[in-house]
Amino acid sequence: MFYQSSHCQQTYPKDLDISCTGIPSLSRGYFCNGTLQSCKSYVTYRSQPYYNTSDRIASLLGSEASTIASINKLSNIADEIPSDKLIIAPISCSCTAAVYQHFVPYRPMSGDTFLQIVNRTYQVLSSCQAMMGLNYYDANNIPDDVELMVPVRCACPSETQTSNGVISLLAYMVTTGDSVSSIAELFGVNVQSILEANMLSQDSRIYPLTPILVPLESKTCTKDPGSFFCDCPNGYAADRVSCKPDPKKFQVKWIALLGIGIGMGFLCLFLLGYKLYQFLKKRKYRIHKEKLFNQNGGLLLQEKLSSYGGSEKAKIFTAEELQRATDNYNESRFLGQGGFGTVYKGMLPDGNIVAVKKSKAINESQIEQFINEVVILSQINHRNIVKLIGCCLETEYPLLVYEFIPNGTLSQHIHQRDLELSLSWEHLIRIACEVAGAVAYMHCATSIPILHRDIKSSNILLDDKYAAKVSDFGTSKVVPDDKTHFTTEVKGTFGYLDPEYFQSSQFTEKSDVYSFGVVLVELLTGEKPISFARDEEERNLVAHFIALTKENRLHQILQPQVAREASREDIDAIAYLSVKCLRLNGKKRPTMKEVSMELEALRKSQKCIEIFQEPHLLRDKESFMDITRESQDSVEETIISSLEMKSASILTSA
Repeated sequence: MFYQSSHCQQTYPKDLDISCTGIPSLSRGYFCNGTLQSCKSYVTYRSQPYYNTSDRIASLLGSEASTIASINKLSNIADEIPSDKLIIAPISCSCTAAVYQHFVPYRPMSGDTFLQIVNRTYQVLSSCQAMMGLNYYDANNIPDDVELMVPVRCACPSETQTSNGVISLLAYMVTTGDSVSSIAELFGVNVQSILEANMLSQDSRIYPLTPILVPLESKTCTKDPGSFFCDCPNGYAADRVSCKPDPKKFQVKWIALLGIGIGMGFLCLFLLGYKLYQFLKKRKYRIHKEKLFNQNGGLLLQEKLSSYGGSEKAKIFTAEELQRATDNYNESRFLGQGGFGTVYKGMLPDGNIVAVKKSKAINESQIEQFINEVVILSQINHRNIVKLIGCCLETEYPLLVYEFIPNGTLSQHIHQRDLELSLSWEHLIRIACEVAGAVAYMHCATSIPILHRDIKSSNILLDDKYAAKVSDFGTSKVVPDDKTHFTTEVKGTFGYLDPEYFQSSQFTEKSDVYSFGVVLVELLTGEKPISFARDEEERNLVAHFIALTKENRLHQILQPQVAREASREDIDAIAYLSVKCLRLNGKKRPTMKEVSMELEALRKSQKCIEIFQEPHLLRDKESFMDITRESQDSVEETIISSLEMKSASILTSA
């Protein structure tokens, strides 16, 4: 873009392109070509339905309704103006980015586009390119309930025009049948001044829907002091012919001074009261936050972190930070729902994407779960366990902030058939290895052993590389080194619960092993642990799986992709491991460390038979069929346990 020198006039834009694909430098407006950075200018507008009163036109153009009514000889700002009547409106024109423009806020109607707003509403006083340069919304898809900025075309006199007595410029939109002489006659100026202002010659043509500048000169005010662009002396008003005394204006200096004095007094009282209000409000807010901190278990959190020696310190977020991060918990940010609460996607000021976990209700049990999860995750640092970034205790319901895991849950990938990407056998084996390693780490490698208590496919998240991340530690427990189990109220998810735990209320690390065994069966079959859509004998997936394994009919329940990609040896090895994990007698199940080692060996080996030959990995000497027979003996007990659990209504949300 180039800049015109200050002594030049404006070029008549005969090739003006108001479309959304025009040349931006030509369609934005008139170049700043004078010494004035701002000035009073005028535009013309033709009344149309809705925009047919002074106050509505003033609102649309960012002008003054009373001034529009006075200039156009209207008695009241609410008087309806005949359709297509030419209206003159004063505006404030300023130089922005080397172009003269007048900015007006506008709220679009549903279905509006930039081009419709420019053509229909603003009658080509702006252009689509100028709108696009000022608003970042899609020109053809404007969101509801937003405010746009419309740059209205205007101009200020150049240095040459000012020296020749031009006091203002009026942007007139040419219509069919107009000529330079008719426009000059309409506004009481000479033809030559319009030609010079627009750098036109006597032979030049003008075209409809293009702006032409009309110079308004001071000498006109000498002959007709009441012209709309002239300023009348104080106490007088213009009627477009002369300046006449205005009965509404009178000397009010002493009244004004009295009013100022009274106003200052009230202002001082207001400021004093406002300062006091602010002080009391901050004090109340501080007390409220302290109350919520204690109510949400802040003291308990500090006590537990101290007793467990948690060295990792989670960030404490403010409620406002998380509201901004989640767009005030907008429904579009909803990710899912777990046993503890609802999860939303958010973005922190540093650009990090996070998952914000918001509890559904508040009671002592849920507060304990919340504190428990913070304490446990503060002690865990493992690549396959979701990372806790921080928490918030100053809200009505406590909040947790995790790293965001983008590819959903394992459950979604193996149970929802409509997903574009299906996990390969290689993916499934790797995920199983990663989950087993993470749970084994919790059982054996942390300072105090941690039992997850809710291992299931919906609590296994997948990151951008489809690596597994174990999540949801709301019901997890730490177990001192001198104990092998703890007795508690039965909690968990129907279908994943260890039958031994259900019957005795004693949860051990082998209970996590049982739940992991159910996940392995899910990976092989693609079926849910419990489904009342299946036949009665197939509703309990574990019992059905063990029965088919014993009868050497495992292929009937395998998901197609596993059957296609996995070797028979691989399938038998995973099935063998699953059956061991699902033994009804918890003492006969392998540990998670042993499970992890077997899966890693399986993943690395070329033939699964090599795994069965490694004594340090398989400590159980029973044959595969022996184990399935033993497990089959427990099928009826497993089904009975499942029915008992169902009748006890212990099913919790996935």
